[in-house]
Amino acid sequence: MRMKGSGRYRLRMLSAIILALCVLAGCGAETVSELTAESGGGTGAEYTSYADLSGKTVSMLTGAPFEELVRSNAPDVGEFTYFNNTPDMLLALEAGKTDAVLINNAIAELAVNRDPGLALFPQNLQDGVFGLAFQKDDPARDQWQAAYDTISEEEKQALWEKWTGSDESAKTLPEQDWPGKNGTVQAAVCDTLEPMSYAGAGGTLIGFDVEMILRMAKELDVHVEFTGMEFSAILSSVQSGKATIGAGSIIVTDERREAVDFVEYYPAAFVLIVRSGQARNEARWQDYNGKRLGVLVGPLMEDAAAKYFPDSEYLLLNSYPDCIAALLAGKIDAYLGDEPGLKSTHAENPQIDYIHDNITENNYAFAFRKDDPESAALCAELNEFLARCWADGTMEELDDIWLGVDESRKAVDMSDLTGENGTIHVATTSTDMPWSYIKDGKNVGYDIDLVVRFCRDRGYALELGDMDFAGRIPAVQSGKYDFTTDMNVTPEREEQVLFSEPTSHGGIVLAVLASDLTASDVGNGADENLGGVTGKRIWSSVKDSFQKTFLREDRWKLFLQGIGTTLLITVLSILFGTLLGFLVFMLCRNGNPVANTITRFCVWLVRGMPVVVLLMILYYIIFGNVAIPGTAVAVIGFTLVFAAGVYGIIKSGVGAIDKGQLEAAYALGYTNRRAFYRVILPQAMPHFMPAYKSSITEIIKATAIVGYVAVQDLTKMGDIVRSRTYEAFFPLIAVAIIYFILAAVLTFIVNRIELRIDPKQRKPEDIRKEVEGL
Repeated sequence: MRMKGSGRYRLRMLSAIILALCVLAGCGAETVSELTAESGGGTGAEYTSYADLSGKTVSMLTGAPFEELVRSNAPDVGEFTYFNNTPDMLLALEAGKTDAVLINNAIAELAVNRDPGLALFPQNLQDGVFGLAFQKDDPARDQWQAAYDTISEEEKQALWEKWTGSDESAKTLPEQDWPGKNGTVQAAVCDTLEPMSYAGAGGTLIGFDVEMILRMAKELDVHVEFTGMEFSAILSSVQSGKATIGAGSIIVTDERREAVDFVEYYPAAFVLIVRSGQARNEARWQDYNGKRLGVLVGPLMEDAAAKYFPDSEYLLLNSYPDCIAALLAGKIDAYLGDEPGLKSTHAENPQIDYIHDNITENNYAFAFRKDDPESAALCAELNEFLARCWADGTMEELDDIWLGVDESRKAVDMSDLTGENGTIHVATTSTDMPWSYIKDGKNVGYDIDLVVRFCRDRGYALELGDMDFAGRIPAVQSGKYDFTTDMNVTPEREEQVLFSEPTSHGGIVLAVLASDLTASDVGNGADENLGGVTGKRIWSSVKDSFQKTFLREDRWKLFLQGIGTTLLITVLSILFGTLLGFLVFMLCRNGNPVANTITRFCVWLVRGMPVVVLLMILYYIIFGNVAIPGTAVAVIGFTLVFAAGVYGIIKSGVGAIDKGQLEAAYALGYTNRRAFYRVILPQAMPHFMPAYKSSITEIIKATAIVGYVAVQDLTKMGDIVRSRTYEAFFPLIAVAIIYFILAAVLTFIVNRIELRIDPKQRKPEDIRKEVEGL
């Protein structure tokens, strides 16, 4: 009766706690020429004239010699930087790594209309004309000029409106269905300069320049073979004769006329793009030195924190969901994170933003085993694939998908991976948005998408392993996995692993509350949250949090999956551990010196070692070259831990029984074995059963660390949900309640078994029959 009353009391207490916690939880179609200071729209608020560029950094494409053009208008400009493609240059502008970008009017029109954070500088630098480049004194130039002259002004304008307009469905090319009697011509075009020339769906080169060349080629009855390349290589290809035509937003200049001849085909202008500066307080990360910082466990972030924030107080955290929860709860003022990941975080949760001034610059790459021929061969194969992806626009497409806000595009299809060339095993972390995470119960993300495309291209099947970040490099080094995704390339890590070519670029930035970057909101957030909050708003907040945690994307299924894994590991560990501990005790109970010495050493080793270290030794060292799943390793590890505990508690329980009991059993004619089972063990059980039941509760809680060995248990699933919802309340409370219930259920089962075998509960007739049978 006492046990049942205690259970009801615990249930009432749990209900009260849950109730208390629930209460506490609680652009337009206008052209670039129209985006002027006079029109009042789309211009950078801090720029009104060239004088405002004094001391600023201006960026341009490599091979674009327009420094004097800028200085002729803004003589006090600070410095110039150069980029190999427009997307990187615009990202640098958004991130605050440059102040202005020099580009042509076509690209500027698209960029400003697509991104409200960018704007056109109020004055054009210079008007000009776009040109198709030909080798000096090449007679083909006159032929193409004649073909161009047959295109009417109406057709040219229609093409311009088609490729600079917003109707994406219209942006297709005509088939080269003419005979091509005069052969094939090579054309070198830039593959990243939308809308003039860029890689479209499937890597096909499209754009205004491409279609213009095709219109002229049809008139000449030649076929054209387009080759995409960096802007800086186009004129060199034409000059060397590797290409007949060069195109891709090339604006004709006197310097370029000295190198090549041109067919001039459409009006152009040199313009500057700047940040719009819409109500954003551009804080500096240096201002946070001395404040409370969240730092992800690991040498990369810890070293950066120590170097750049020496006066700060650090809170070491195990995952980005933990960092986000700490920031939203006010436990920290900021945390260090990867720039691409924080772009995704901000898109998902506008409460969190980051300072657009990188603390460090980094490349991200995949990591392979070092000094291993097979691993080096696979890395080389991936590098070849990555080179093609950078050239054909695939990487830009991945950026658009996984760093964008269109959730409908964020899916990865693995169903068509054929596997005729074998299976590759890849280590990931499913809480690392946008690189790898769980959505709708499936693995998705930038890196997952890239790996799947690689497998599809090379005929591999794919198996993903989910583990904590700290375990990924050891998993690769031990041979458990062929490579791991999303690694910052650092000198220290290059000593440990072999890195692929970069899969993306970025750096370490400082994540802060968005309100800290909006001047009008600074200092107001906390007061607003603490005052005037009605019960209706609390209930609405709780309801929304519950919906996001359990119902959206059917996330309740993740909890069920985690419960199944946790129960499997726990139950098997209890069964096998009990059996192993009991067998070891039976070998040692009569004082066998060899068995006792070995047992004492093993028990000392297992019980003196943190369980997480034991699991990692088993997974990465003992079973490093064995194809054994993490769940099996977890069962083995916790079986050893539980067996060591069982051995100890049985030994102590049996030791509590008076030796006279054994002598009396011998006097009645019992054998040693029968005396133990019939006399000693039944009397010892009441002594060790409380400790045994406590061990069950401890083992089920201890399984929360199995994420280190690629197991998605209940705790890991809670982390995954937190990484998607950016909320801590319901995921953590749900995990806590479930662990409480699981422990209670298992303890109840053991209690029932204990009652069945308790000698005091035996019926008198059963005891009489046993005595009569002696």
